[in-house]
Amino acid sequence: MTPGAPETVLEVRGLAKTFVSQRALAGVDFDVRPGEVHALVGHNGSGKSTLIKILAGFHDPDPGGTATVAGTPLRFGDPDASRAAGLRFIHQELGLVDDLTVLENLRLGGAYATGRLGRIRWRDEREAARRSLRRVHLSAHPDARVAELSPIQRTQLAVARALDEEEGARVLFLDEPTATLPHSEVERLFELIEATRAHGLGIVYISHRLEEIERIADRVTVLRDGQVVGTGPRSEFGRDRLVDLIIGLQPEAVEARDGSGAPASERALGDEACLRFTGVQAGELRDATFELRPGEVVGMAGLAGSGVHDVVNVLLARTELEGGTIDIAGTPLGAPDPDELRRRRAAVLPSQRALKSIPTFTVRENLTLPDLTPLWNGRRLRRTEERRVARELIRRFDIRPPALEKPLMELSGGNQQKVAVAKWLRTEPRVFVLDEPTQGVDVGGKGEILQLLRGAARGGVGVLICSSDLEDLELVCDRVLVVRDGGVRSELTGAAITRERISEECYRDGASNA
Repeated sequence: MTPGAPETVLEVRGLAKTFVSQRALAGVDFDVRPGEVHALVGHNGSGKSTLIKILAGFHDPDPGGTATVAGTPLRFGDPDASRAAGLRFIHQELGLVDDLTVLENLRLGGAYATGRLGRIRWRDEREAARRSLRRVHLSAHPDARVAELSPIQRTQLAVARALDEEEGARVLFLDEPTATLPHSEVERLFELIEATRAHGLGIVYISHRLEEIERIADRVTVLRDGQVVGTGPRSEFGRDRLVDLIIGLQPEAVEARDGSGAPASERALGDEACLRFTGVQAGELRDATFELRPGEVVGMAGLAGSGVHDVVNVLLARTELEGGTIDIAGTPLGAPDPDELRRRRAAVLPSQRALKSIPTFTVRENLTLPDLTPLWNGRRLRRTEERRVARELIRRFDIRPPALEKPLMELSGGNQQKVAVAKWLRTEPRVFVLDEPTQGVDVGGKGEILQLLRGAARGGVGVLICSSDLEDLELVCDRVLVVRDGGVRSELTGAAITRERISEECYRDGASNA
């Protein structure tokens, strides 16, 4: 640490970790100061997760590395020691139990205040819960069920629980905290972070969204291939430098919108819409009307409550179709359901990863699961042919590592997403609808996924992307439809497709809905 620099609350020196023959970390130095937001960024596989798991006590590092918290050495390989030192971790999966109340979730793993005869003093418990909730500006009632909370309220509750344990919290790690948040609630998360740092906590902010780093971080550390390749004040890390450090070179731009530079309006598209919504009422959609043609990539954007994500929900029959019609290739869909979609060659990917793929299944099983009919021979599956098909998909979609029998959960987030996209493209859909396809994926992985979707469109597939990542829409879309108040209110094409313009259209005449 340089002379005169603020005291560090967490100091890591020379941390290394080797798994069998793979070096996951190589001599990492990292520190956090009280009251600051220190962003930790890097490509999938860069070593971020390994570093966090070591600090959380789930991995032992290689000999030689050290970590101190408030000047006291941290005992590695012991989650209880990590908690006692004041390190708190909030992962993308918040670890909340939907069927329990706010109060019960606050006390998970802890003890209740009791009186005579061991009875719980519920009045005292509710008052203590209210104090904890006020600290994170959460107004929910202690007896409310967690299932009733909004995404940002769930995050607030997870932070309240992390800060409410008996041992004093010193450093809070937030791992991809906006991955499951609607775009309109990200600013509320930042307000929560500001309130938390005001109590003197150091905050480690882990995110693939570089615009968030620019907005919230005081300092930045970039990991690549298990090593620190850049660290310092956030002001020294513009977007171009960050991208260069993260992947080692400037990423190739996503191919021009049809691969040759011509926008969709200047190339041949199918005359008949492959997907058409007419006056659809479902969930928060009200009189939603739009169409998608073969060979184009259309984006949909909107604020929370606009209805944009109900496009996927109604197709998957999660949300009831109350009115209007949905046509696929000119034929009414009737009552939507997943089996009928497959018969109509329409693939729909929801945003929840658990519903896209089965993480405990192998890569092979996930890739072939959507359509086993061609691989079935009378009474049994033709395993040799299944492996051949899976190998070809792995090669075609550059899934890494190219291991057929590796559990999907062991792949990076970007490669898991590529499996999800690849397995449905294998079914040769004519319509492909995706909800947040690059959520939680790093810069390099996002580019690869967007390239896959652009390639599908070049092959004649109509691709519809519902996304809160406006950069994705700017990069890959021929048209962007902006949903407000339950309907498509704006359409952007050509040079008008910019993050700034999309955002402006989302808020136009609809700020009250944010």
